[in-house]
Amino acid sequence: MANNDYINDTERAIIDKLRLDFPDCHIYGQFPQAVDATWPAIIVQLIASGTEEKFMGNKVTFGTSNTMTTGEIYGMMFKIHLLVDIDSSITVDGTGYKQRRLLNYLMLNVANTITDLAFPSNLEIIERHLRNWQEVGYDPLGELWGATATYMLSFENYRGV
Repeated sequence: MANNDYINDTERAIIDKLRLDFPDCHIYGQFPQAVDATWPAIIVQLIASGTEEKFMGNKVTFGTSNTMTTGEIYGMMFKIHLLVDIDSSITVDGTGYKQRRLLNYLMLNVANTITDLAFPSNLEIIERHLRNWQEVGYDPLGELWGATATYMLSFENYRGV
């Protein structure tokens, strides 16, 4: 039986790329404790995973290798949350962004990063979709601007020969 770690590999690829592209933001793989949270924040939350399509007979050939194996198309779904507090600011190429302008900047550029993301070569992505930003707004009690998008991807999951 293959010893694959595609779920963790995928999540790590997303988080690592966001940390590389947004060094002035705090990237979390889950919601941080309120006392530990720092802003601006990008939170990558795995919300679902499971078999997308099971192949009849379990023996399939993936790619051009002509190797028969057991497997399926496996899917994962993430929520990508952006949170910016009233004091957050970053400077990019000499332009300062804060509050709502910072949220707007992050929505576009995080979407670009996620859309262009390259995954490890052992992970064969079949399909991926980044849905529009939703719940865009301001919470006056927490003094936070925020937005959330859903990211779905499917990949070939090899389980054995």
